[in-house]
Amino acid sequence: MKVSKYTKLGILIIFSIAVFIWGMNYLKGIDFFKKNTVYYALYDHIDGLVTSSAVMMNGYQVGQVKEINFSGRNDGSLLVTFSLEGDFKIPQGSEARIVSSDIMGTRSIKLLINPSDNYYSSYDTIPGSIEGDLKEQVSMQVLPLKNKAEQLLASLDSAITVVTYIFNAEARKNLSESFAHINQTILNLQQTSAQFNTLMQAESGNIQAIIGNLKQVSETLSGSSANFANIAENFSAISDSLAAVQLTAMMEDIVSSVNGLEQIIAKINNKEGSAGMLINDPQLYNNLTLVSQSLDNLLNDIRNNPKRYVHFSAFDLGKDVYISTREPEKQASSDYSFKVHLISSPTRLNTNLELFDNLPKVEEVEVSGVYNYLIGNTSNLEEIFELHKQAMHVFPDATIISFKNERQVKLEKALRKTNK
Repeated sequence: MKVSKYTKLGILIIFSIAVFIWGMNYLKGIDFFKKNTVYYALYDHIDGLVTSSAVMMNGYQVGQVKEINFSGRNDGSLLVTFSLEGDFKIPQGSEARIVSSDIMGTRSIKLLINPSDNYYSSYDTIPGSIEGDLKEQVSMQVLPLKNKAEQLLASLDSAITVVTYIFNAEARKNLSESFAHINQTILNLQQTSAQFNTLMQAESGNIQAIIGNLKQVSETLSGSSANFANIAENFSAISDSLAAVQLTAMMEDIVSSVNGLEQIIAKINNKEGSAGMLINDPQLYNNLTLVSQSLDNLLNDIRNNPKRYVHFSAFDLGKDVYISTREPEKQASSDYSFKVHLISSPTRLNTNLELFDNLPKVEEVEVSGVYNYLIGNTSNLEEIFELHKQAMHVFPDATIISFKNERQVKLEKALRKTNK
């Protein structure tokens, strides 16, 4: 029978397609002419495992991954289908673990065989597990170092904050001025030394004359030793005269006078007599203080509003304006408030710790991942100083910080403004 050329062409095309399909699958590791055993494995995640990834046992490839699909559990788990070449059976209790097959992180399945007389059947689900990759292992090793580095950076940040707070622009300016003054003082000393040296050279003759005069004075004093002896005899005579005086009677009079003064002071302390009542009467002191204040207000009012008391104008120019004698209230310093900074920590602390028991309510403020713990909020300097003194018993490094309208400002500026 004669076969037409179209039939031959069709047979050739079908054969080519079949060869192409077989070749593609063969390249994927699927050989239609060999028997394959199919198994399943269930994983929460596959970390880079792909279709056609190798299935290894003791370093030898025994199969490959055929499909990867989501399981029907609706929990995001993945069902991996892999085939093993030949009639290969897996003992029960074995495990299909996803591992890294090379340094580049290529994923494959490693069969961990558990010796057993019972075997899984084809299309059974093998227990699956995932080996930690190099990145995860390095991360676990580096994590403690990372935590310590973060703590160190937090401590360095606190130290740099303190140093920056201390050595601010004004402090650096003061240091520069101090060094400039020291340099100027050294220059002045050098100039003074040079001038003194010049003076000594110019006045050397006069200095020699002064030394000669001192020598003459010394010789004169030496020649007048007899006169000094006479003076000593005169002092001796005066001493004898004093010895003849009745010192006992004089001391008795002094003691009597002291006793009288003690009696007078005792009467004053006991509020006896006019002087005692005058000194010990607090009401009299308060009245005098009020009178003094009233007189001061009266004088201020006379100075500010003389028309209240003396009217000498010949014309009425309108309403009189009186100036109140009441002093203007000082501008409230409540714009500035002060708090005590106790401690900074990279980790959050419990404010109910025994460490904070004897202190007022502790405020926690987080800045750049660092937890700061503060107490107090007042514009009274005496109160904040007392609170700082109390805090230093527990936190020796406690410091005072200042705020204006809820924003932190320099302590020196706040103190200067508040003292005004």
